[in-house]
Amino acid sequence: MNINIDLALNRLYQRQIITREQLLNEMLRVKLVQKELTEKEKHSNDKEKLFQFMKKTTEDDLGFFPADRDDFIDIYESLKEIDLIDFTLEIFKNDKMGTIISPTHLTEYMKNLVKNINPKKILITDAEKHLSGLKEFIQEFNKPYITLTTELKPMYLLLKLIFSSYENIKIIFESIYSDCLIDEKFDYIYTLPNFGYKVDNIGRCFITKDSDGVAIENMLGHLDENGILDIIMPAKITFAGMEYEKLRSFITNNYNVKSIFILPEGTFRPSTAIKTYLFTFTKHIQDKIEIGTLKSGKDIFLVDNKKQVKKQDFLSHEDWRIELLLSDDDENIKKFKESDLEKVKLKDVAEVFRGKSILKKDTTVGSISVLNISNIENGEINYENMDTVQEEERKIKRYELASDDILLSCRGTAVKSAVFKKQDKIIIASANVIVIRPKEKILGEYIKIFFESPIGMAIIKSFQRGTTIMNINHSDIMEMEIPLLSIEEQKQIIDKYNEELEIYKDAVSTAENRWTNIKNNIYNKLT
Repeated sequence: MNINIDLALNRLYQRQIITREQLLNEMLRVKLVQKELTEKEKHSNDKEKLFQFMKKTTEDDLGFFPADRDDFIDIYESLKEIDLIDFTLEIFKNDKMGTIISPTHLTEYMKNLVKNINPKKILITDAEKHLSGLKEFIQEFNKPYITLTTELKPMYLLLKLIFSSYENIKIIFESIYSDCLIDEKFDYIYTLPNFGYKVDNIGRCFITKDSDGVAIENMLGHLDENGILDIIMPAKITFAGMEYEKLRSFITNNYNVKSIFILPEGTFRPSTAIKTYLFTFTKHIQDKIEIGTLKSGKDIFLVDNKKQVKKQDFLSHEDWRIELLLSDDDENIKKFKESDLEKVKLKDVAEVFRGKSILKKDTTVGSISVLNISNIENGEINYENMDTVQEEERKIKRYELASDDILLSCRGTAVKSAVFKKQDKIIIASANVIVIRPKEKILGEYIKIFFESPIGMAIIKSFQRGTTIMNINHSDIMEMEIPLLSIEEQKQIIDKYNEELEIYKDAVSTAENRWTNIKNNIYNKLT
């Protein structure tokens, strides 16, 4: 940390100015005073006059100063030489409450993309998220007319202070999660929206009420005929059903996907660890779509894995899970998609639900056993040493496991699956497990075999919402396609699988016993 910022923060903390909002507010107060002071006033030693000047010029926008004159003078002296952007980045850098600050190297990467486009009218929304590198981004483009938006009053004041001397910059205090920028069109838009918030008071009908879905639909409407939209979105847009399925159809019917790149893991930590993508949309017809991944180099983003796919091949996939197209099993997946086998979505042949949330502190000696991910190993369930809880049976009835239920891990670092067999005790699944309960057309063991196949595993991983730590939503798994064979064919596959599995286990057991005996004989000769 900059030592001057550290000292200034300590001064503020001593006066009980401790939240990020309070800290930014007082920094803005100092910078507004500095801006409004004349050269003569800046060199005045009249503390009372400076204090009264502060109250007159800042309290309408920032509220009453929460201390006395001497406190303000002390704070003013501590902050007046500190850069506004550096201070703001410092107080927000460890924010785990969802305030996203884009890393400098991502802003630099976007700057280079824009240089290749050479737009005349640029829009950057929620501009405070790009503070790290934003000034350098804007200084690169002194000719295009640039509009910056924010829905936060302190950030509006901050942006005005930073860019007040730039003639080609316009700052707008407006939300992109409702009707905005009326009649405005741009040939380049860069958006990093809020992820996953339900938006109220939208103002008009959007396909989804999620903040990210509203933002993408809204910004597409502000593209001119030659416009390009770069937007960073969470993984769910690539595969989620219902409203997001409609949103994808709306985009492909009215616009064109130019490219999709998976952003590096942890790009926006600590505020979020969800998997994110950089999408580029345009009104221009695209014959091919560029897909790939980005990786973090030393202070730079680089394209790591890139390929082009024909538009018709991309659109034939129903969703935008580019992991399937980038997968080493791409040819097998393509073969699966194009095969004549009847396919059904899991939601049509099974009930899919997530287990019950059980906190560690809630576990006790009880009559209800809880199946966790740790109880699943090598495709089988260890029914011993399970956690237990004491709860009324009627309250856990909906989570009680039944024979032939398939269990799929939805948290952790590895995909695990197993088939449950009825026990002489009540067992429920924990919230880290998705339960798939087959109906009459499909058998549990058959689903499990498909899950652990290379194609099944690739499809499951493509529903991943997290990065290193797996995060799979049960509503997404419901959309997973699986080949539907006749019950007789399913039984044949299951019987063959189990028969060969037993042969394999016997062979492994025999080999392990033989190896143990040989080692013991050798060790005995050494004593």
